[in-house]
Amino acid sequence: MSVSHQEQQVTPSATQAFIVFLAGVSAALHIWKLPPALPVLQETLELSLSQAGWLISVFQLAGMLLGLVFGLFVQRIGQKQSILIGLCVLSAASFAGATASGIATLLVFRIIEGFALLMVTMSAPALIKHIAPKARLSFFVALWSAYIPTATVFALFAGASMLNYFDWSVLWTGSGIITLIMALLVWRTVKENRPAHAPGHNQLHQAWLSIKQTLTVKEPWLVAVTFSMYTSQWVAIISFLPIIYREAGISGALMGTFTAIAAGVNIVGNLLAGKLLQQKVSANLLLNIAFITMIASAFVAFGLNSSPWTQFIAITLFSAAGGLAPATLFNLAVKVTPSVQNIPVTIGWLQQWISFGQFAGPIIVALMVDYTQGWSSVWLLTGAWGALGIILSYLLCRTAAVKS
Repeated sequence: MSVSHQEQQVTPSATQAFIVFLAGVSAALHIWKLPPALPVLQETLELSLSQAGWLISVFQLAGMLLGLVFGLFVQRIGQKQSILIGLCVLSAASFAGATASGIATLLVFRIIEGFALLMVTMSAPALIKHIAPKARLSFFVALWSAYIPTATVFALFAGASMLNYFDWSVLWTGSGIITLIMALLVWRTVKENRPAHAPGHNQLHQAWLSIKQTLTVKEPWLVAVTFSMYTSQWVAIISFLPIIYREAGISGALMGTFTAIAAGVNIVGNLLAGKLLQQKVSANLLLNIAFITMIASAFVAFGLNSSPWTQFIAITLFSAAGGLAPATLFNLAVKVTPSVQNIPVTIGWLQQWISFGQFAGPIIVALMVDYTQGWSSVWLLTGAWGALGIILSYLLCRTAAVKS
């Protein structure tokens, strides 16, 4: 058989898998370069809190609408190629966004960045699965679930520090440069298994079959909607922290440090969940701990008129315990997919609902804060999302246990 009809085998490499993870981090920087700049943008562009919420959320528009379709598109062009295209478009859009002088232009480039990010996040998990050493696959799956909080820590801490000396556009330009460097690194170092593509008609048939098989069973729906219950509250709270702290009288480097710590501890939960799952700890127990702690800590942070320090501790706990959810749900997503061939479609569907949570959460929270003229009722929203997460995770884990 000719080489064009075979799958080129690539030697598993932890280094290459880690580079793919870093590519995801560099892509996610473009989500999180915005929050530290929000107080500045509110002044220079005269943004309301609701408009700020739209700037945060619109980034997720592509994932919310096209996650499933992009999963199939990535299958066709290859994971490495998709990551490279996504990183290059992210860089270009970030450079262009740095020249924006109004919210409309900034929104357009945020939407373009969202489409490019999707090309990276849809490809990276499957590529990691192919190139990571088998013995360390669980570690890299758990590590991948931490790509957003890792980017969040870097963007919030470095961004807040940079904004003490430079204009917000420098943050956009710097993010574009970092992403471009990562694109070059992926291009030069990462090797990809590239199976031969079937004829076009067969590809369409297989694509339709994969979608039908995935969406006609309840498990992918349960894991995806449960994930959205987590992302809606985590992204909303962490994104607005710079504004919350500024209103509490905390600004500058201290605000950046507080926000980065609150986001960064989420990584601890991500990695801890991966380790506990390897030790056969119940997925349902981990999800219950995550959602119950998020409900309680959000109540302390916003419902009790707490001091800034108490609020900081509560939000840090909210993020750390919440970090148990993403790694657990990614793990369950792979387990409940109808077949190995359907993993890209299941991940695409999962990404669509993750993006929906990230889209809806900040907008709904901003509207509630505007309506109530304060943050004291936010815990009611996050509590409702947490309660739904508990119910859905119970149904999901019961179904997964029956299947196994």
